[in-house]
Amino acid sequence: LHSITASPSHPLPSGGGHLAVFTSRGEGGSIRLLRAEGGAAKMSDFQTSTHRERWIFQPQDLVNKWTTANRRSAEILAQYGTTRLKVDPVDGSISNPEPVPDHVVGSSSVKPLSCEEEQVMRIFYEQKIQEVCRAFKFPHKIQATAIIYFKRFYLQWSVMEHHPKHIMLTCVYASCKVEENHVSAEELGKGIQQDHQIILNNEMIVLKSLDFDLIVYAPYRSIEGFIDDMDDFCNGAHQRLKVIHSFHPFAILFKNKLIKCLLF
Repeated sequence: LHSITASPSHPLPSGGGHLAVFTSRGEGGSIRLLRAEGGAAKMSDFQTSTHRERWIFQPQDLVNKWTTANRRSAEILAQYGTTRLKVDPVDGSISNPEPVPDHVVGSSSVKPLSCEEEQVMRIFYEQKIQEVCRAFKFPHKIQATAIIYFKRFYLQWSVMEHHPKHIMLTCVYASCKVEENHVSAEELGKGIQQDHQIILNNEMIVLKSLDFDLIVYAPYRSIEGFIDDMDDFCNGAHQRLKVIHSFHPFAILFKNKLIKCLLF
């Protein structure tokens, strides 16, 4: 995380302040995320966003990615005959240099999960993300961003390679950072009685798996935009506005269910 001040090549939005810049060091240090402090930064357009360019898939593309990750993990399990694998926290590589003796419990061949079983696990932990966010009273955008991060991560990996409970917590932590609602790893871990070091250990592999594309477009924004448009359209007709606003909580509940589908 770096800060830059205003310059001809990096003008700041009106209101002054400085920009907090997330950079990816892997590919030329390209800047992927800008956040304004002390002034409102102009929101990048969805049509030119990395969300639209890199993270919108056809249903069959999703199936192919999940299947590839599942097969890779199953082959590793078959090769080593055990789930006692070591995952490098930086590049995600898996190793088990010393074969496990036959007399060790758990050394026998382990049946890998099917793609369908993995999907059930992913959905289960997406629900857990919502529970964690409700427990901390986080805004809906943090919940949505965390779930989208979680979905994107498991396009690259199998749940047999990275435990979804650990990844789920790291996604919530990263979402809080990006959406500027900072909660320390210690606070998050303490609040749900988990070791905060797990969150920190998985942070880099999560960010790298997301390719540092951290700006996401959650469906909640469309609800707020619609209500704002209706406020203008009704032009002070308070009774009509009251009816429209009364549907807002139901729309949020519907979006909470919708966010777990394959569209995002």
